[in-house]
Amino acid sequence: MTETTQPDEQRSLGGLAKHSLIYSAAPLLRQVISIAMTRFYTSPTWLGKSGFGVKENVDLWMIGLQQLLGQNVLGAMVRFYFDHEDEEKRARVVTSSTLVITALAWAFCGIALVFSGGLTPLMLGRGEVVDAPELETILRLTLLLIPFQLSSLSGFYYLQILKRSGLYSTLQTLKLLFEVALNFWLIGALGLGVRGFLISMLAGEAVTTLGLTGWMIATLRPRVDLAVLRPIVLYAAPLIPVGLCQFGLHQIDRRLLLAFTEEGAQVAAGVYGLGYKIGYLVNAMMLGSFLQIWQPWIFGVKDERERAALVARVSTYAVLAIAAATLAVIVYGRQAVDVLSGEPGFRVAWTVVPLVGGGYVCWALYQVSQIPLFLAKRTGRLFLINGVALFANVALNAWLIPEHGFLGAGIATCATFALLAVLGMLASSSEAHVPFEIGRLLVALALVSAGAAATYGIEHALVDGRGWSLPATIAVKALLLAVLVGALAAVLSREERGRFLAWIRTR
Repeated sequence: MTETTQPDEQRSLGGLAKHSLIYSAAPLLRQVISIAMTRFYTSPTWLGKSGFGVKENVDLWMIGLQQLLGQNVLGAMVRFYFDHEDEEKRARVVTSSTLVITALAWAFCGIALVFSGGLTPLMLGRGEVVDAPELETILRLTLLLIPFQLSSLSGFYYLQILKRSGLYSTLQTLKLLFEVALNFWLIGALGLGVRGFLISMLAGEAVTTLGLTGWMIATLRPRVDLAVLRPIVLYAAPLIPVGLCQFGLHQIDRRLLLAFTEEGAQVAAGVYGLGYKIGYLVNAMMLGSFLQIWQPWIFGVKDERERAALVARVSTYAVLAIAAATLAVIVYGRQAVDVLSGEPGFRVAWTVVPLVGGGYVCWALYQVSQIPLFLAKRTGRLFLINGVALFANVALNAWLIPEHGFLGAGIATCATFALLAVLGMLASSSEAHVPFEIGRLLVALALVSAGAAATYGIEHALVDGRGWSLPATIAVKALLLAVLVGALAAVLSREERGRFLAWIRTR
C-alpha cells in the first residue's frame, strides 16, 4: 500500500458495498411505497391508461423544470458550504442559494402561468380522453408545484449538510405517506384524477417548505450575499446543460410518444410509462445509492494508476450486480405488470420491460465509468457525450415510434444507453487510461440480452396458446433466471467468488 492510500477498512471493496447498502435503505422504502401505488394509479377508477400517460408527462416536466431552474445550484450549495470555516458565511451560502433559486422559480413559473393556455398543447399534448381544459388545469398545478419542490429540496440538502440522515429519511417518508393518504381521498374518493395527484404533491411540498425550509431560514436568518453566491453559480452553470440532456434521455420519449402517435397517444404513453417504471426499478433502488458512496470513495484515491484500475474493476462488479438484479425484473416483467396494474389493457406493457431494463444496465456502466472526467474537470466532454446521445435518442424515437409505437420508444432507449456507455468508456479510457475489462463486460451484457430473448420466447408461446399454467411458467422462469445468474457468477474468478462469500458471511 502506498503512502497516499487510505486505510484498508475505508478503501476495501467490502466497505464500499456495505455503505451502499446502508444508503439504499430509505430510497428502497420510498420506492416500494411508490411501486405499490401503481396498481391504484392504473385503475380505471383512479387514473386509467390515459390519465397515467398524462401523469408520466407531468413527471417529465417537473424533473426538467427543476433542472432548468437551479437544482444543480442547490447541489453545489452542499460543496461550497464546507469551503468556509466561518459559520456566518456558511449560513449565507445556504440562505443565498435557497432564496435566489426560489425567487427565480416563482418568477419563471408565474410568467408561464399567464401563458398556460398556449403552453398546454406544447407541454402535455392534445386533449383526448383527458380533455384540453383539464390539461390546462393540470399544467397550472404543475407550475405552482415547481417552486415549492425546489424550496423544500433546499431544506433536505441542509439536513444532508448537518448529517442528519435519520431526520432526513424520516421526513421524506412522512411526506410520502401524507401525499399517499391525500391520493386516496382526492383521487380514490373524490375522483379528481391527475389533478388530485398534483394537489396531493402540492400540499406535501407546501407543508415541507413551511416547516423544514421555514425553520432553516429562520435559524440562519434570511439574507442574500452575491459574493458568496457567485462562485456557486459559476460552478453549477456548466452542469445545467448536462443535467438537461440527461433529463431528456430519461424522459423525452413520453413526450415524443404524444407527438408521433397518430391515435391513442395518451393511452400509449400510459402503457409505456408502466413498462418503463418496471424496467427502471433496479436503477432506482440500487444505482443511485451506490453512486452516493462510490464518488467520494474513488475521489479519495490519490494514485492515478491505482484509481484507473479501481474504476475498471468496480465498473465490472457494478455491472454484474445490476445485471443480476435486472435479469429478475426482465424475466418476471409480465408478472410484475399484472401485479402492479391488475388491468388487462396494461398487460402489453411487459414488452418494453426487457428493452428498458437492458438499457439501464448500460446506463449503470456509463455512470460508473465517467468518474475520471469529473476528476479531470472535463465536464465539456460530458456535455458532448450526452448531447450526442440525446440527438440519437430523438432521431431513433422519431424513426421507430410511427412504425412500432411504444415498443419503438423502448428500442430507442436501449440503443441510446448502449451508445452512451460506449462513448463514456472511450472518453474515460483516453482521459485516464482506464483498462476496462471489455471481455467480462460483454459477457454480462450478452447474458442480459439472452435473458430478454428467452423471456420474449416464453411470453409469446403463452400468447399463442402453447404455454403452461402460471405455476409452471413461474417455475420455468425461475430455472432460466438461475442459469443466467449462475453464468454471471462464473464471470468472476474463484478468488473473487471466495472473497464475496466471505464478505457475505461476516455481515
